[in-house]
Amino acid sequence: MSEQHEHTAEITAALLESAHVRRVLDLDIQGADDALFVGAKIDIEPDATMREVSVILYQAKRRALAAVPAIESIYIEPDVYLDPNAKTPSTSSIVMLSED
Repeated sequence: MSEQHEHTAEITAALLESAHVRRVLDLDIQGADDALFVGAKIDIEPDATMREVSVILYQAKRRALAAVPAIESIYIEPDVYLDPNAKTPSTSSIVMLSED
């Protein structure tokens, strides 16, 4: 995560309130106290459907906005955490396979 901001702990806690958000991978907070711009990357379940991902992101945004009203704009990117100490991951753990 990037350098600490006074609202880092509040925003992180709000994002992690969901059982579907496993960790905050990156959090960038810019701006003054009355107009914050937030970018976050969160680790979600790798088998979540697109519909589930959409709901997870929507709810995460609502929780962050409720926790820190000074957030003017927030962008949350879904991702899947890959342990850097693990053996080389399989292709299927990195690539989303088509169901065509």
